[in-house]
Amino acid sequence: MSQHIYDYAIVGSGLTGLICATRLAQDTKNVVLLDGLDHLGGINRPISFPTGILNNGLRFVSDSPSGRQALLFLEDLLGLKLIGETLSHPPLTFEEGKLREFVGFGDHPPEFYEQIRPLTTGQEIQTTLEPYQWTQLLQEKYQGATMPRSFVTKFQIEEGKVHQLTINGAKTIRAANVIYTGHVKQLATLLGRDALAPRVHQKLSKNVYWTALCLDLCHAKPVTESAAIHILNGTTQDEIGPCAGRFLPVVETEKGLMQASQWVTFLEEEVTEDSEIVGTALKKIKRQIKRAYPEALEGLVRERIMVAPMIGGDGELKLSGDQTVPGIENLWVASAAMSPEHGLVGSIQQARLVLASLGIDKMETESSEQEIIEETSL
Repeated sequence: MSQHIYDYAIVGSGLTGLICATRLAQDTKNVVLLDGLDHLGGINRPISFPTGILNNGLRFVSDSPSGRQALLFLEDLLGLKLIGETLSHPPLTFEEGKLREFVGFGDHPPEFYEQIRPLTTGQEIQTTLEPYQWTQLLQEKYQGATMPRSFVTKFQIEEGKVHQLTINGAKTIRAANVIYTGHVKQLATLLGRDALAPRVHQKLSKNVYWTALCLDLCHAKPVTESAAIHILNGTTQDEIGPCAGRFLPVVETEKGLMQASQWVTFLEEEVTEDSEIVGTALKKIKRQIKRAYPEALEGLVRERIMVAPMIGGDGELKLSGDQTVPGIENLWVASAAMSPEHGLVGSIQQARLVLASLGIDKMETESSEQEIIEETSL
């Protein structure tokens, strides 16, 4: 009995993967969406907190042409309006004993500047639905097959194509086209040395990749009415770098008024296994919050840590003009870390770019061959 061949196999069910899968399944139901987790949606999922449902980490869409373009595309796919009013909140920092407007990093930007830069714009598109709701709606609209708890461990290449995918080290599936939305670094393992030029394989393995370290706090009482992004770093430069965060609206609960806040900093992927470094970064976040708001951490109701691995990077990966891996004509790379945009916008735009390359939707590209700087998304 011959093995079933899907029209499309999409590896990774985060926002990028769900967008690709949902749009492709409008044209063919013979699509399979794979993810190593037991749920779809990746990190963009709802989190229960004492103050209500939160996004899984800080989310922000800056008001830029690219941001609006991305949301308009998602509006069309979902069939509803997402773009609300523009909120203008100049970011704040704490210097010389008081909160003041953040004007930039000056001559000492952090190494992960490109990852944190979108949070410093002060112009935000308020969306009518939270990002975790986007992925929920995409899951409802998707009409293809799903395979949760399915880690892709190998792309088997024959005659310049992905012949089949190995799942969990044993099972195999076949697809005419494969769209990869996972961590870019893992392509070195999935493809192996035979499918990639030695120089490309080495770059993928040794590039600097950034992991987002997120801290959600539930404060026992209201801290501030400010909705601005806070960029906090202390008075001295160190290897950890600044953090960014914001306080969410005050909520009345059975135990009184409470307020949640969400914070993020970035660590090199190689050090995230070092619990001491992670612990130091978390302590620094809390120390900077306490400097700006001395009573904010008193009687914390809840603390929650979330790690988003390898969401960005400083390396480069050259793709063919149609976004395929050179020499592998049916493997498209749609990782959000490949987008020159960042965060949610990068996730959406990378899906758009690959769909356009497949001839599914139109999107202007600047050149027939792109050299794209790695980045990701919360």
